[in-house]
Amino acid sequence: MTDTTASDVGSTRSPGRAGFTTRDLLTPVFYYGRIALLIFLIPVVLSLGLALTAKPVFTAQSRLLILLGDDYIFRGTVNSSGPGLTFDRAQIVNAEMEILKSKDIQTQAIRLVGMSRVYPALRNDQQGLNQALEQLGKDLRIENVPASNVIELGLRNRNAAVSAELLNALVDLYIKRRREIFERSDVKVIREQEADLRSRLTALEARIASVSSASGIGDYSQELVTTQTRQTTLIAQLQGMDQQISQAGGREGRLDKDLKETAPVITLNTDLARSQQLEALTTALSGVEEQRRVAAAKYRDGHPLVAELDRQIAGLQAAVSAAPQQEAALIRKGVNPVYQDLGTQLAATRGEAAALKAGRQQALDALNENAARLQSLIEVGPVYRELLRNRALLEGAYQDIARKAEDARLEVALAGAQANVRIVERAQPPSRGQTGRVIILAAGLMLGLASALSLIVVSAATSQIMVSPADAEAKLDLPVLVTVPRSEDDLARSPLWRPLLSRMTADDVNLLQRLLRSLVGEDSGVIQWIAADDGEGVSSLGLDMAIYRAQRTTGRVLIVDVEPQDGQSMAARIQRQGGRLDPVEDMRNLFQVDRSNLHVTGPMTRSGQSLSDDRWLAFMKQARQDYSLIVMDSPAVQRSSAGILVAPLADMTLVVVEAESTRAPVIQNLVRRIEAGGGAVFGAVLNKRRFFIPPFVYSKI
Repeated sequence: MTDTTASDVGSTRSPGRAGFTTRDLLTPVFYYGRIALLIFLIPVVLSLGLALTAKPVFTAQSRLLILLGDDYIFRGTVNSSGPGLTFDRAQIVNAEMEILKSKDIQTQAIRLVGMSRVYPALRNDQQGLNQALEQLGKDLRIENVPASNVIELGLRNRNAAVSAELLNALVDLYIKRRREIFERSDVKVIREQEADLRSRLTALEARIASVSSASGIGDYSQELVTTQTRQTTLIAQLQGMDQQISQAGGREGRLDKDLKETAPVITLNTDLARSQQLEALTTALSGVEEQRRVAAAKYRDGHPLVAELDRQIAGLQAAVSAAPQQEAALIRKGVNPVYQDLGTQLAATRGEAAALKAGRQQALDALNENAARLQSLIEVGPVYRELLRNRALLEGAYQDIARKAEDARLEVALAGAQANVRIVERAQPPSRGQTGRVIILAAGLMLGLASALSLIVVSAATSQIMVSPADAEAKLDLPVLVTVPRSEDDLARSPLWRPLLSRMTADDVNLLQRLLRSLVGEDSGVIQWIAADDGEGVSSLGLDMAIYRAQRTTGRVLIVDVEPQDGQSMAARIQRQGGRLDPVEDMRNLFQVDRSNLHVTGPMTRSGQSLSDDRWLAFMKQARQDYSLIVMDSPAVQRSSAGILVAPLADMTLVVVEAESTRAPVIQNLVRRIEAGGGAVFGAVLNKRRFFIPPFVYSKI
């Protein structure tokens, strides 16, 4: 039958191959089925034995209610007065569960109940205790009931009473342990801390008083502010005085200049009278005018005397007009009052400047004194402030430790209380136990199934033999052209020309013939059959193909027996199967089978012998002219390399792979040797294949 065909007949290597099918995946399952079934049954049988011998396990249960209280309030500082940080519900419940899981509590619980009762099979020593703790960690279940403050505990044990007793002991020890964890320091320690803080606070107060006395400090902050304010005031006062002194100096200079420019004596009063010059000129003018009247009476106009007199009159008139009308008769002089006022102002300004300078010197002295005081305050400030800070911290710590002392005394009085944990349900001995047989059987089945599948996968991946066509294609990187099923023990073949069940079908032969024709066309074709080891079916498959072609065509078919084993030539095989061989005339070592168009050669070479390349070429050239199909039966490469030598003479070389026997590396080596010798492997034939999938399953996939 044919499972795989080449999809690219124009290529001699790796035609297209179909992907894996369901049959290909199931084949390894059924192939390794027996050993896989054995591997599967081992854990199943063991789990069945464990299930049958399993003893019941009792689970005691208990529940705890966790209340939200002051235990889980965190305060960042010892004297913090603000609200503390409160943990959320999940954090609180998880913290309680971690306390329950404490190895110390579990150890005490085991010792309280008794190792011999809890785990009788373990020794009562440290090693046994360690094993008991490990087992208890597996048997103990601690869970938070969702969306609640309830913790649910479950403890398994083969003894119902012991499971309840151990769980109750564990809960009681947990409550005692958590009280110790959350309990504050005892009164004695707190009192010692209180006394220490008191003595430190007293020493600090004495040091603060010493620094205050040495520095003259009452209230440091107020003293510093007052000194800084005075410093600012004195600086502003000095600046104002400097401005006033500058103004006084300017006024003094201006007054001194004005005083020097002012006359100390000035005219106080002047008495005025008619000017004597004007009187003399007026008298002279009157005399000249009289002379002109006398002359005008004697002489006519234009006379030189008259003209001279007119000229004198004009001159005198001009002199009269120019002469002053009055003149000082008496002048009185005295001290200038402006001069006196400027002198007075100058003296006052000089006195003011002297006073300002004296005041400035006093202000400067006060400023220097204040600056020295401010510097001393600044120098002592860090020490003084540090002392005040330490005092504040110590006072806060002292107050807090005092409160803690009171709280501790109160806690001692209330030490018997259960704080914030309440037992909702105490453990009771369970009435029914669980054997876990279903779980054991399910685990055995799962383990067996996983082991069987792992075996199948690992075996299929690591095995070098080939079971199916897909397996062969994957490992050889060659297309599997034909798969030939295994016949009944590969029974002896019946007489040659009878209609028998052949391992190769007509479809197989026709497929190979079509592939050969695609390579050579209508010319004579040569197909070579070769295998890695003897016994893989090369001669049988080549004979099957030659018989089918000889029966169904008119052309002659030739079987070339390249190098058979001693006594196992193709001609001898045909005779053993009842065929008749007639020598061909004029041809040595060539026989006609049953007077048909099928011919077979005798052994072309024998072990230790070989034909030259020229003789092979001449023989094949003549054979291509006389026969339509030439089938070359090549020896196994393990026995002889003759098949590799004649591979270049073939048009199509087929490698025969025996299913479940031939190893992939051997075939890969064969292919490399053929290609190195000049031949080309077209594909593989999977021979003697068995079908492991049951027919009723195979037909449905």
